[in-house]
Amino acid sequence: MNNNLYSSVYRNLEREFIYLSNLIHINDEQIKIYSIKITELLIRTVVEVESIIKELYFLNEGTKTDDKDLFFDTDCFGHLESKWKLSKKLIFVSSPNLYFDKEENKIINPLYKANKRGSSSSDWLQAYQAVKHNRGKNLKKGNLKHLIRALGGLYILNIYYKDTTFNLENDGTATNFDTSLGSELFSVKLHNSRSISTKEILTKRKDFEECIYLIKATDKSREDIINAFNDINNSAQEKFNREIIKIPKFENGNIDEYHKTLKDTIIKLKKTSEKQATKENGLKLKQSLENNKYEAILNKHQF
Repeated sequence: MNNNLYSSVYRNLEREFIYLSNLIHINDEQIKIYSIKITELLIRTVVEVESIIKELYFLNEGTKTDDKDLFFDTDCFGHLESKWKLSKKLIFVSSPNLYFDKEENKIINPLYKANKRGSSSSDWLQAYQAVKHNRGKNLKKGNLKHLIRALGGLYILNIYYKDTTFNLENDGTATNFDTSLGSELFSVKLHNSRSISTKEILTKRKDFEECIYLIKATDKSREDIINAFNDINNSAQEKFNREIIKIPKFENGNIDEYHKTLKDTIIKLKKTSEKQATKENGLKLKQSLENNKYEAILNKHQF
């Protein structure tokens, strides 16, 4: 898979937009400015969207064998929507050349409804179809708002096409992770729960579906930590089992008082066993936590 096949085209389109932003003070009031140049960039961007989404479709178990009668929206976006929830993915419009105050312009989910057709589709896809078929009549739809969202959609698709995993070493907060992923316009939202569970590879936050990249412990780190916890638990259980058989059985007296004493004794034994096991095996756990390594992986709803 040649990543440069699409990323170089995207970078060129982005550079042309940056050039426009040096000529136009792009803010909330100016976002509906339109022109032939903006329309041209919109068409070129969506043509690229069509091309890359089809390739992603074939690379990810698309059921149609070739592109005959293959629709980029309902077929390709529809298939990948079911796998990756692309319509939920948010990106930030983070270029210092853009002066937005409204949240709807600063945080966008450009692939919302991209798997629909006609009047049910994304606004920028509707604009693309309009200017492609009747540019003179629909020139106003070739505006900055639609271009930004089209570029945002292409930005996301390029990220999924590259499918890059980043080694973060000990940077569990992803402080040094470049959320722009090389873009001068956009940046992605990260999901980082930082918790490690013996039951789940990743503990999901409420915004899981909105995030394009997931920060998680590497499989090796998680395995080491779980093994260290298991060693402590197993050791504690062994100590508890050795001591509990030493408790005298009931022979005579008050049965209720015996049960109460037995319950208190068991609780104390458990605490003592856990404390001793942690003291004996805690160094391994401490080392595994200190040596924990993290990675940033693409959110494909694999968890």
